Amino acid sequence: MSLRYKALIAVVLLVAVLTGALVVTSGQRFEEDARARITSDLRKDAGFLNTQVRAASRISRTALEGSAESSELVQLLTNPDIATLGDNLLTFARYWREDSESDIALAALDAFVADDKGAKMIAPAGKDLSIVAVSARDQFSGADRLLADPELIAFVDGFYHEYLDLKEGKVDQYSQAAVLPVAGAVFLVVQTYLFESIQDRSVVGIGVTLTEISSRWIRGNLPSAGEEDANPVHKLVFSGEVLTASTLGEIGSASSQAVFKRALSMESTTAGAQFEVEIEGETLMGLTLSSDLGPTGLQNRPGFITVKSLDKEFASFIVVRRGLFIFAAVLGLVAAAVAYFGAYTVIRRLRRIEEATMRVREGRFDTQVRVRGRDELSKLGKAFNDMTTGLKALGLYTHETLARSVLDKPELLGQASTREEGSIFFSDIKGFTTIAEGMGAEAVTAQLNEYFGELGKSLRDERGYVDKFIGDAIMAFWGPPFVKSGDYAVRACSAALACLAACAELRVKWARDGKPLFFQRIGIATGEVVVGNIGTETKKNFTVIGDNVNLASRLEGANKMYGTEILVDQRTAELAKGKVLFREIDRIIVVGKHEPVRIYQPIALLETGTQAFRGQLVLYEKALDRYRGREFVAAVETLNELLAQQPDDGAAKWLLGRCQELIAHPPGDDWQGVTTATSK
Repeated sequence: MSLRYKALIAVVLLVAVLTGALVVTSGQRFEEDARARITSDLRKDAGFLNTQVRAASRISRTALEGSAESSELVQLLTNPDIATLGDNLLTFARYWREDSESDIALAALDAFVADDKGAKMIAPAGKDLSIVAVSARDQFSGADRLLADPELIAFVDGFYHEYLDLKEGKVDQYSQAAVLPVAGAVFLVVQTYLFESIQDRSVVGIGVTLTEISSRWIRGNLPSAGEEDANPVHKLVFSGEVLTASTLGEIGSASSQAVFKRALSMESTTAGAQFEVEIEGETLMGLTLSSDLGPTGLQNRPGFITVKSLDKEFASFIVVRRGLFIFAAVLGLVAAAVAYFGAYTVIRRLRRIEEATMRVREGRFDTQVRVRGRDELSKLGKAFNDMTTGLKALGLYTHETLARSVLDKPELLGQASTREEGSIFFSDIKGFTTIAEGMGAEAVTAQLNEYFGELGKSLRDERGYVDKFIGDAIMAFWGPPFVKSGDYAVRACSAALACLAACAELRVKWARDGKPLFFQRIGIATGEVVVGNIGTETKKNFTVIGDNVNLASRLEGANKMYGTEILVDQRTAELAKGKVLFREIDRIIVVGKHEPVRIYQPIALLETGTQAFRGQLVLYEKALDRYRGREFVAAVETLNELLAQQPDDGAAKWLLGRCQELIAHPPGDDWQGVTTATSK
């Protein structure tokens, strides 16, 4: 795809981004305006609520003060002939309640006055006052709880004692109003003195009205709290940690309680404390404040909460914003579709080249990509195919383990030879020359390639580096840089056992096809070798050389003498003994060496279960100990017992023949139980 198409896609995407940014920016500004409007409404309604409470208090005070100064009430309180003072005061209490539109009204007299005039006490109002008349609105319940409420009693008693403490008519005001928590609710409480004499302002009692600031009262006095508005301001009333009224729903409803709990979580419930709360996915803004008539110092001071929906206020813009978002989304989808279909071809073709590259990295040099067109990607694909064609030809002569190592560490190409410890593997086919003489060239090559293919797979599975094929022989290596330190001996032994199993399966197939059977011999030695690039500037071979390479070759040949298929040296057995079951075969001096080498035969991997081989190992070890201890006759007896169980045990046959030879020709005193190999 050319740059102009990419630029076109970028422009379309930029338009979509700018549209989205415009929507977001305008939304933020509208939201700020909506919040400002709601804050203004909350403050206005909170102030109106306070105003209405004050207006109600003025009405109650006017009604009470007018009644307290009436001649009828004064004559009632001073007339010694009236025997039913309580009943008459009940009539006045009813007038007070009706005139002030309150829920309950009561009259409290000085206890001595009430007793002197025979007024029956309904409830005490402090130590000096007795409530003698109570008038409650129809359907109003809980009057008894109100009369026993300590906040109300303290308020009334305190007002009366203010008069007693000052005396001589020096009281500043003769009525008082407050918003109080009473019996689990919030009430507007208004009280005034009752006078025995208007002239000297002699006080003998108190008249009180109580108006509950309930949900009903709020709805009746503040019409804006109704449901006719699309987004009304709701009011809540609380006392301390108790919600007492709500126009948002029932007091116990989830919405009312959620708003109240959020308001309580604010650091302060003083005027102006704002908050937000989310209820069923809807965001509400709220404002808490204290009543102007709420006395300070109360433990459960009453307060008001006003709350309004931010989402509903924001609804008009949401419609516009949704349309803009839809437009932006459509524009974005169109841009994405253009970008996708414009880039799809490029991405798909690049992905194919990437996948092909990974296959080449895994050594699959026959990988090709399909080339179409004449653009830059087509040229890249053709160049890739030319490269893999060359790699495929090169791969026939380079082992994939080396190829992967060079891909992971390109520095190997120029790395100087180093001395490393590793395991060297040699294998050969028994009597291959004789077998090949009886076969045609094509048949020999085909069967040999099949043999090499199966053994090569076993070697690759254990990450072995196949150094070279020498006729019917294979040379392989485990060690740096192909496998980690200490792991090479185990892998070499595991690969050797796997090669035996693979060759056995091939013999079954060849026997069925009437082909000659291949039997192999394997030698493994572990030790320090020279590893690296060896050759000229124009032709190099990554290989290993050293005495241990020669030792592995000699051990492969020693199998012929011992009748075994695998022999390893002592270092290999030491490193792999935790993973592989071995038995010691002999000590041998191979051609080219002067010191004897202990040689071992790998029997099986320990993880596959080795219990079946225990008897064979014990008998051979016992026979070998007797052989080295010059107990040749006893060794023969043990070997005969072993061969009775394992007639094909080549090592046991060799040791039996060796013991019989030494019985016939006893060795000298310098005999060490070491075998000297006479051929490679």
